[in-house]
Amino acid sequence: MLSDSAPSGKGSSADAARERIEQGPLPVWAVPCTFAPDFKPDLPAQVTHLLFDQQLHSEKHLEYNHIAIRLETVQAVRRESEWRIEIDPRHQKITVHFIKVHRAGQQFDQTRLNHLHPASAATDGRQTLLLLLEDVRPGDIIEWAYTLEARPAIMADHCAHFFKLPEKSSLGKMFLSVRFNESRPMKWKSSAKDLAPNETRANGEVHWVWTRENLPAAIPEDNAPERHLAGPWMQVSDCADWQTVAADFAKAWNEDEEDAAIKAIASELAAGSPELLGQAEKAIHMVQDEYRHLDEDVELEGAPPARPGIVARRRFGNAKDLSFVLVQLLRGLGMSARLVLVNTKLQKSVSDFLPDPGLFNHVVVEFELSGQRRWIDATTKGQGGGLLNRVIRDYGVGLPISKTSSGLIPAPPPIVSASAFEIKEVILLDTAESSSLLGVVVSARGSYAEDLHREFESKGVEAVSRERLVSANERFVSATRVGPLQYRDDRKSNEFFLAEIFEIRKFLKSGGKPGLFQLEVTDNPVLGLLKTPPSADRRSPLAILFPCDAVHTFEVYCVALAPGVSPEKTIDNSWLQFTLNRKLLAGNWVFQSSLWTLTDEVPPSSMEEYQETVQEIRAQSAWSLLVPAGIQRPHQRNDFGTLPPSWESAGAEKRTPLKPTHDTNQDSPGNGNDQPSATPTGQSGFVGHTGEVRYKRRKRHRRKRRDSKYTLIWGAIVAGLMLVGLIFLIIALARGAEKAVPEKQALPTPPAVQQ
Repeated sequence: MLSDSAPSGKGSSADAARERIEQGPLPVWAVPCTFAPDFKPDLPAQVTHLLFDQQLHSEKHLEYNHIAIRLETVQAVRRESEWRIEIDPRHQKITVHFIKVHRAGQQFDQTRLNHLHPASAATDGRQTLLLLLEDVRPGDIIEWAYTLEARPAIMADHCAHFFKLPEKSSLGKMFLSVRFNESRPMKWKSSAKDLAPNETRANGEVHWVWTRENLPAAIPEDNAPERHLAGPWMQVSDCADWQTVAADFAKAWNEDEEDAAIKAIASELAAGSPELLGQAEKAIHMVQDEYRHLDEDVELEGAPPARPGIVARRRFGNAKDLSFVLVQLLRGLGMSARLVLVNTKLQKSVSDFLPDPGLFNHVVVEFELSGQRRWIDATTKGQGGGLLNRVIRDYGVGLPISKTSSGLIPAPPPIVSASAFEIKEVILLDTAESSSLLGVVVSARGSYAEDLHREFESKGVEAVSRERLVSANERFVSATRVGPLQYRDDRKSNEFFLAEIFEIRKFLKSGGKPGLFQLEVTDNPVLGLLKTPPSADRRSPLAILFPCDAVHTFEVYCVALAPGVSPEKTIDNSWLQFTLNRKLLAGNWVFQSSLWTLTDEVPPSSMEEYQETVQEIRAQSAWSLLVPAGIQRPHQRNDFGTLPPSWESAGAEKRTPLKPTHDTNQDSPGNGNDQPSATPTGQSGFVGHTGEVRYKRRKRHRRKRRDSKYTLIWGAIVAGLMLVGLIFLIIALARGAEKAVPEKQALPTPPAVQQ
């Protein structure tokens, strides 16, 4: 049987891994599986999967794997002829049964374990070994089988496994099975109702088998949420509940253990700042930015985190190491803190599966301060915004590591106001012989600021400046930078500002008449945040950015621009809200569009409605402007294209979206679909929105009902005012007639008010 400890022999990690890999016969309990070598996939691919065979023996802690693939291209030969196997010698052992190459009815044995060599350096105990297969050609079939024996540090006596079939490829045959003692409380779950196992019982043993042939390729749809698995899956687990999983993690990881070295560091932090807020901020900054992160966390059921004192001394570690250190530091400062297990891909979908320690691949830290609960990622670099305003990916749910855990908990709600993004573009328009000037100011906070921070840090200022110049040339035909790109990265407030000026030429088009030019704006940067599927016929949800608070402001200065009136346009539904404001002043027209998202995905059943909403937004956002020729550009102000001194001065004040209506197709009252108008001058004017199309909505009858309601209301108001006016007119006429009649003469009743 497999020992729970790592090999004690000396040597490298590769030597330790090779000691745990041996060659042996097929297990007697495994069901032999054949496959069709001439299987024809429904979709051509570089690799055709002929057989996917996985069999578990719960009582022996064994996992039998039998795979067969056909190499269709030269690229597939280059990639798949490097056979790889991964092992953690601390708690795993592998018995390789065979590695074969099939060609034209012949088999060539390639089981040469003495030729295994490490594929990469290992720092966490895991090791990937590589075997170069000889004489492999396109059309060959590679078949291999091995048995993995494992005794993980977490829930070693339990059995839990997640079967996931190969994606993006057809599968000739699937055979999945689980053997377990009938006294074991095993459960199963699958992605579809028809994926139920065939059950047999004999001699106190239960045997579940899933088998299928000719499975079509499961192609993930574009922009689908990561948590949505495109292909079929099956899961088995005998874990009673999530509380049991959390308690086993807490026991194996010594979650309550205190470290003297960490207590000393916490005392130093406490002495350096009088307030708890500042002490905690320094602790987080230390772990996030001063400790090196080893990005190697593949699974979390293996060895526990390294001792916090060791991590603090060497100043590096993986996610669980750094998170454990941070928890200990915060507790040392007197705060409530704990580790929380999450899944970076499945996110909130973890709650849809059976309890299983193998479902987690990342760990974050939860702390509470001033009655506010927050999650923080110890591996994220360069964060700012204060202790309570740091942004973190929305993991949906997590499992706190504690002996008294209550199970899965929801993630803290995202701080919507913490992240915002605004692009302000100002054009000093010239239609004479000179060039126009374009000033661009970008203001970002929260996650948007962190994205810009990482971009500048990884690429450098010069590279970013070149990329932005290329982008300006793509939009305005001919752009030349005026002065260097300016930026200010404020990590304390987690804000990032960028400013630049360009000379632009040749971007104006003919206005259709002599002496007129046309300025077209169709590439609103905010709209790039909206993903649109090519078809409304969709199986999976559409992922959209959330939270999202983005604004694009486009200003044009030209003395020929006349003042006008344009109502605000609002388009909202259950997933997003878009507003368009136009301020038409003499010599200065401003167009501002704002986008908020209200959720992180659109269900497949609502895809047509979502598409029509986005189409309408794009149509409303595109506009053009007519200006006469021979107009020189206005004078450049001192603040043109310069960095704003603060977030508020940039005009990026806090914005709050309107509450979405129950009718997801309803426009704001009074906005309708009418286009804005401007006072014509004969020389300049608003041409209008491009693509004037009234999009059909699936619930158009609700809009008609609303319009009818407002028509009746306004009709009643107008009728009432007319009636009041008529009464006052009659009274006035009556008084005038009374003065004209001699005294004591009877006044006849006016015909209009006769009873």
